[in-house]
Amino acid sequence: MQLEQFYVYDIVGPLTPERKTFIENQIDDNAATFGQNVTWSWHKGEEEDFLRIFIESVIIEIVFLIERVELYGTAPSWARLLFTKERKEELRKRIEEVLIGAGFVTPETLEAQRRPKRKLFARARERNAAL
Repeated sequence: MQLEQFYVYDIVGPLTPERKTFIENQIDDNAATFGQNVTWSWHKGEEEDFLRIFIESVIIEIVFLIERVELYGTAPSWARLLFTKERKEELRKRIEEVLIGAGFVTPETLEAQRRPKRKLFARARERNAAL
């Protein structure tokens, strides 16, 4: 399965230990809403930290660069069929709530920069080899 880029957010500051803890707490607090087993792990790349989240057959990767956060994901075709427009919107809102809560963005900056992307980048291809 290939990782696909879903969202890119320009941020006001990099990942810090406090922001990392906030994100971990949000995942743990909201894991039950997925109705599936949720596991996650942090990884360190050459220029970025990234968080890999597993929800059954779905993989979500959130890459934290100094100036932006990139969200990637992959799922088998049967799972993609269940990922409706409404569920995509709910996921986007949850991600943005966590970014706001962690202090990466403000509601105003989010509104100004919303730009969904569907391009596969070299970073995603490199991580695909590790899956």
